[in-house]
Amino acid sequence: MVAVNSGHLLDDVFRNININYFSCTAPYNQEGARIALESPLAKESIQRMVSIFQERRDLVVNGLNAIKGIRCQKPKGAFYAFPNITGLLGRSFNGKLLKTSSDMAAFLLDEVKVALVPGSAFGAEGYLRLSYATSQEKIKEGIDRIEKALGMLEVC
Repeated sequence: MVAVNSGHLLDDVFRNININYFSCTAPYNQEGARIALESPLAKESIQRMVSIFQERRDLVVNGLNAIKGIRCQKPKGAFYAFPNITGLLGRSFNGKLLKTSSDMAAFLLDEVKVALVPGSAFGAEGYLRLSYATSQEKIKEGIDRIEKALGMLEVC
């Protein structure tokens, strides 16, 4: 989540949301999770979702690795890919030099409406983070858009 804040009001709002929503799991959510995991249907459902997310992961990793200048290792957990884009930094678009992962993330968002998180937010400049917790169709479209945008870059 990104917010531009000129005062302190949003700081307090986001702090309260973080404390009450993200930091502490509500008891009703805990009880729902317990019931879901203990259900006789849980094992089959979990296996199905694991399989679906593995397919999505492979689609993302293979798609990114097919793009010149990107290297992406297969993640072993969660539902994020963390591609290395150092092979693309230093290129330009319409006279603007893309030097950082933040520059690249902004370019991809502005030009092809694909939202990625700069690796610098995680202390990993030269990388981007993207989620594959979406449909395979949206993943394919996103990879196609990324490839299209990177084809517009000029080598400096």
